[in-house]
Amino acid sequence: MSEPEISVIVPIYNVEKYLDVCLESIRNQTFTNFEVLMVNDGTLDNSVEIAEKYTKLDSRFKLYHKKNGGLSDARNYGLERAKGKYVAFIDSDDRIREQYLESMYDAIIKYNADIAVCDFCFYYQNSGKIRKSNKKRIDNNRVYEKNDAVRELVRDRQFRFYAWNKLWKISLFKDNDIKMPIMIYEDMVASTNLFCHAKSVVSVDYCGYVYTRAFSKYREVSMSKKRINDYIKTVGCMRKILEECGLYKTAKKPFFRHKMHVFLSVPLLVIQAHNELENGILKNSFAGMKRVIDFSHIPVDKLDEVMENGAIF
Repeated sequence: MSEPEISVIVPIYNVEKYLDVCLESIRNQTFTNFEVLMVNDGTLDNSVEIAEKYTKLDSRFKLYHKKNGGLSDARNYGLERAKGKYVAFIDSDDRIREQYLESMYDAIIKYNADIAVCDFCFYYQNSGKIRKSNKKRIDNNRVYEKNDAVRELVRDRQFRFYAWNKLWKISLFKDNDIKMPIMIYEDMVASTNLFCHAKSVVSVDYCGYVYTRAFSKYREVSMSKKRINDYIKTVGCMRKILEECGLYKTAKKPFFRHKMHVFLSVPLLVIQAHNELENGILKNSFAGMKRVIDFSHIPVDKLDEVMENGAIF
């Protein structure tokens, strides 16, 4: 039996409410030459029973079990076992439209790109409605060479940092030893690294990925000191990648925008997490904002050490 063209990785953790819809949307794809790696990340609910049903219904679905390690760890587990030439990440509480894999695959093959990216929609649980993510449409079959693609990603407007609305050539991970970092906001770091190693990216004007949200109006998840630390850390991680790949000057303006967004967000995040923090809102806000500035200016060869040992909260 020939190897699949696409490996679809689905991490599973306490998603029994959504999993059947997610897996059924993958099973009903018009593109059929794929495998599905369902990674049970130590789920505590009935998600395993749902996943097992699909292994019996469809031989393309494979279920793996591991101890709980979080989203990045589950994705990395799947990457190590993926047999496809391309890989797609589908979060288990989301779904994809029936031509998602076909439209992405056709574009990435036709234009010999390393990454294909499409638009996405939001499914709002409180209203049951599906709406487009934003007013700005992704250009159809536009090919971005490396420098333009990196700038567009770091700008975080059309492409966005998400790992899940993209089809990736799996050699980007394996040839460059790239893994999903074990942190919150992992997509910001991983996508920057992957785009920096890609020769070209093709955009597909198809709203193929449907992201689940609880409410029509945006509400941030509960804030924690780890979440704040990791968000600040993205500044250092992204700068290090851009510098080491020789693309910092190319992406300097959009990177500055990301840095300033993090810088200005720190006080609000600290207020949201104040019950978990010591030293008060004002002192913590200044400490966090200073660390953003530090990550922008300290020598690149010192970034790893500071990021490893430099948690503020």
